[in-house]
Amino acid sequence: MRQRISIPQWHAMAQTGCMISMRIPIHGNSMYPLVRMDRDLVTIVPLQEMPVAGDIVLFADRINDRYVLHRVWSVEEDRVLTWGDNCEKPDGWMPRNTILGKAILIERGKRSITPDPKKGLRLARIWHRAGKAYRWCRLQGSRLKRLVKQRASNG
Repeated sequence: MRQRISIPQWHAMAQTGCMISMRIPIHGNSMYPLVRMDRDLVTIVPLQEMPVAGDIVLFADRINDRYVLHRVWSVEEDRVLTWGDNCEKPDGWMPRNTILGKAILIERGKRSITPDPKKGLRLARIWHRAGKAYRWCRLQGSRLKRLVKQRASNG
């Protein structure tokens, strides 16, 4: 029988040595296209060792009072830099102990995806570049529309 517990309860249990996994729904687009909002369930396990670049981790965002699932972008000594695959900017450096757990499985309907840190990081880098190019094109399109509108009203 499955029991529902909150993320803080799960983390408290993990701190005492209880290594149970937790399945959580995702309510945001920051890890799109890998993780789909309100569609996927992500299985998280307590973090036992230092994460590596490419791992997908769950951490507490104390400033915004929420939990965030993002990719580890870089690791230095006892701190990590995370960045959502669909975000414009990284989250910033944080202490390793801020990380609550690591994603080991993404479930989408009958399909199961096991995150691969190396492949995932490569794809995230490509996605970030594509996002920058997309935003640049939209900006240029907006500028072009304003110019055409301005010339039409002057003409």
